[in-house]
Amino acid sequence: MDSALNPPRNPFIAGSWVRGDDFLGRADTIREALEGERHSIWVLGARRLGKTSLLKELEHRVLRSRETPFVALYWDLQGSGDARGLAETLLSSVEDSEAFCRATDLGVEDLESLPVAEMLATLVRRTVRSGWRLLLLVDEAEELLVVGRTDPGVLARLRRVISRGPDVRTVVTATRLLARIDEDVPMPTSPFLHGFIPPVYLTPLSPDEGRTLLARGGFAAGDVELVLERTGRHPFLLQLLASRLFESRDLAATLDHLAADEMIANYFAVDFATLLEGERSLLSEVAREGRRTRAELARALALPEEDLETPLYGLSMLGYLAKDGDGWRLGNWLFERWLRRRVTAVTRPA
Repeated sequence: MDSALNPPRNPFIAGSWVRGDDFLGRADTIREALEGERHSIWVLGARRLGKTSLLKELEHRVLRSRETPFVALYWDLQGSGDARGLAETLLSSVEDSEAFCRATDLGVEDLESLPVAEMLATLVRRTVRSGWRLLLLVDEAEELLVVGRTDPGVLARLRRVISRGPDVRTVVTATRLLARIDEDVPMPTSPFLHGFIPPVYLTPLSPDEGRTLLARGGFAAGDVELVLERTGRHPFLLQLLASRLFESRDLAATLDHLAADEMIANYFAVDFATLLEGERSLLSEVAREGRRTRAELARALALPEEDLETPLYGLSMLGYLAKDGDGWRLGNWLFERWLRRRVTAVTRPA
């Protein structure tokens, strides 16, 4: 049959979560979530780095496993806003999960009149009574910052439920913004993130994982290596560039179009805003010069070198920075192009 009439399907998925055969890597993070010693895990990742995909893959693996002690429940907090909103999103999560309701013999009618903390406690009790442990997969956990400002008491009640040892294992995903919760929302007992810290970093894909993904496109070996370098193996950027390259087969043109894409610029702007002011200053200084050693950054930012150890580590784990000999450069070419334009615009004389 004429291939022009039936072109091959684009194998890349840009902008939505993946699981199963479309999910790659993250083996250590999945092992930590399912088999690690901690019962409270914060997976820290930048935007579009694959946090939702990780939770959906955990849910998928628990669902298909015959040996797991867990029954999984995916809970998306986006848009919750307050305690009532949390209850509504949790109720929707139960309603959407046939596997959870089947495993626990629990229905929406058993929960719909309950406040969120009592609802969650009921979920845990019924899960344990059914012979399981609850794997609670909490997405967009930054929403708890908003909830805490409107009803700080609800966070204390939620924390009491999710800290019940082996009965419930909680995996939350969020950007760095979640760290503010223990400053913004004073708790009567332990801080909310007690037990969740240190976080588990969700890093860019490894080179081998990136090559495995790009192999689906039948690209030339040289193009594969350039795509990995230009994207810094950031999953969203990697999938997006590969998807467009699959259609165009012109890498130079695809890179130019992507670098000028307003959607990408907006993505970088929103992502950059989730960082602390000092982190933004550090990245802007690297963008201004192209490469900086720790000593050079310390002088430029008027800080002791030891004060840079933590931000340099965190920013490199999240993919914003990459080691370059004895110095640092920005993590990928697309982000570097965007940040250099921003730095130039800010410093340009009026």
